Amino acid sequence: MKRWFLNLLVCAIASADEVRVNDQGQIEASGGDMRVFRGDAATPLFGSTSKERDTVRFAPALPFVPGESYRVEFQKSDGTWSTQRLSMELPQAEVPTAVMLHSDTPFPANALKFYLHFSQPMEQGVFLDRISLHRLDGSVVSGAFRETELWSPDGKRLTLWLHPGRQKTGVNLNTDEGPVLREGETYTLKLAASWRSAAGVALGKPCTFGIIATAPDHQCPDPQRWKVTAPKAGKRGTLTITFDEALDPAMLVSALSVNRGKARLAGAVHVASDARSWSFTPTGMWPAGLCTLEIDPLLEDLAGNNLLGPFEVDSDLPTQPAKVPVLKFEVK
Repeated sequence: MKRWFLNLLVCAIASADEVRVNDQGQIEASGGDMRVFRGDAATPLFGSTSKERDTVRFAPALPFVPGESYRVEFQKSDGTWSTQRLSMELPQAEVPTAVMLHSDTPFPANALKFYLHFSQPMEQGVFLDRISLHRLDGSVVSGAFRETELWSPDGKRLTLWLHPGRQKTGVNLNTDEGPVLREGETYTLKLAASWRSAAGVALGKPCTFGIIATAPDHQCPDPQRWKVTAPKAGKRGTLTITFDEALDPAMLVSALSVNRGKARLAGAVHVASDARSWSFTPTGMWPAGLCTLEIDPLLEDLAGNNLLGPFEVDSDLPTQPAKVPVLKFEVK
């Protein structure tokens, strides 16, 4: 742990030089024993204590949290106990910001999930205490979210699931408590100002996103209704696919690929902010001739319907083999 990360603001009951943090991120003091507490907690932190000559050191099981206050109780060389408070100074880090993908697009009332993108890796394990969904009258929709917390590997994208037991018609929670979203109603998703980045810097002010619920969507995405705008041969133009509805923006990043014969073309993908179009720019020039757009059949719309079937399936009906269409386009 870097030394600058552990600069101390000391409010000492004992003298300020009795307790210190070394370069290894350990608290050390002159004495025989030590206990470290987070804030005013009654239970000491987990960690290991070691002693070398007249110096005792405490190594925490988890790194100290910047911005938190710690209470250090240590036994001095004369056998008496003393207390000192340490506040871990925040590192110089940017204030995080948040955006919600396709927030400018109405959601079907049976939508399954939202995507929140943050500018910094965020504090995890607290999202249910930091996020709330409000109706137009200000009341909170209780039990709106599934408790599963799904972050991207870099800690910057949170997949926020609406409770599927309430969003799927006919199941107990939907019948007893009603759906999370109701057609024709407006909601506000709020992120608490206290939500901190992994570096300990809070958002500082509430983040709010408006949500408009439209009619439920029980139809599968149909590529035959998509519009293909083909590029010109011999140039690095952009292929654009325009959908007839918003699709899952995170899945779109990898769900479509462009082939020329059996070879997959390399290039850059862009998904529109409203998740209604997808574009591809190759790394080289477009070859003339027939190309195909390969589609992952698991690609979903905002209500969880994919190319293989709707999210809500009547198990009493016989299933039919799914035929996934392949889009072809001519580059001239």
